[in-house]
Amino acid sequence: MPPPDADFCITIDFRKGEGNPRRVFDAASMIIAGFEQIDDLAADTIDSRIEPLLVLEDIEAGSIKVWMKNVLNAIDDQAIKGLDWRPAVGKYLVKAKYAAITWLDSGDGQSPPRLSDLSNELREIAQETDVRHLPDYPPIHDARLLTALDRLQDAKKQLTRGDKMIIETEDRSYEVDLTRTWSPTASITPDAARETHSEGELILTVRKPDMIGDTQWQFRHGKNNISAPIADQDWLDEYHAGNIDLRPGDALRCTVRFSYEYDGSGKLTGQHIEILKILEVIKGDGRQISFLDTND
Repeated sequence: MPPPDADFCITIDFRKGEGNPRRVFDAASMIIAGFEQIDDLAADTIDSRIEPLLVLEDIEAGSIKVWMKNVLNAIDDQAIKGLDWRPAVGKYLVKAKYAAITWLDSGDGQSPPRLSDLSNELREIAQETDVRHLPDYPPIHDARLLTALDRLQDAKKQLTRGDKMIIETEDRSYEVDLTRTWSPTASITPDAARETHSEGELILTVRKPDMIGDTQWQFRHGKNNISAPIADQDWLDEYHAGNIDLRPGDALRCTVRFSYEYDGSGKLTGQHIEILKILEVIKGDGRQISFLDTND
């Protein structure tokens, strides 16, 4: 029976009395290291202040069964301090590891699978947590992802014909294809971009309007406080001319741009939101008006 707190299990079923005995322990060590890297970069898509840690729950002999658990810590921050985010993020990290190991076995055998498929899958899994309460999550940096995937492949290379590796999660079990040991960094050219962008639509509640015209607006989205500039100059001209009655508690339905900055190692270092277009004003009583309606 698995330990009650275990999140997943790595099973290495090896041929006894054959090959270098170190291969089993080397493979276990390498795949754990690879999973730790997957956790680090996946946690960044939720919040860079979350620090994941894999802890050993139990080891079973015979075939080697290593039961692991995700432990999550966060730097004290009011934006996530009061949220019950750990269960959702813990499940996300388990799904991310499963997605990575199965992606490595995909493709047609002649060419590697597309890295964008894995990146998009990880982003979709992150969105399912709804921890950020935003429609966008930072993409995982290609170079960091490829490095983690290489480590997982190195683990597979340690094992020999007749050995097996199985990854078990709460609801599924997957036998790893040990014949698929291609090198991700040698086969895929990473995206070297230091900054990425995406756009989406949000409804933001106004906390503090910009009365001067050169400072950030203060908004609330769900439980999160957001500071963002408004780049919609036509709307701003109408507002500063006094043609739009906008007060704290009113909301703006708007198109926004999410920008993410990475350092040379691919670590997420900055996140910014810019409001591109105001689509409508939603008054505190629920009425909706366009910014051209100045008779309200």
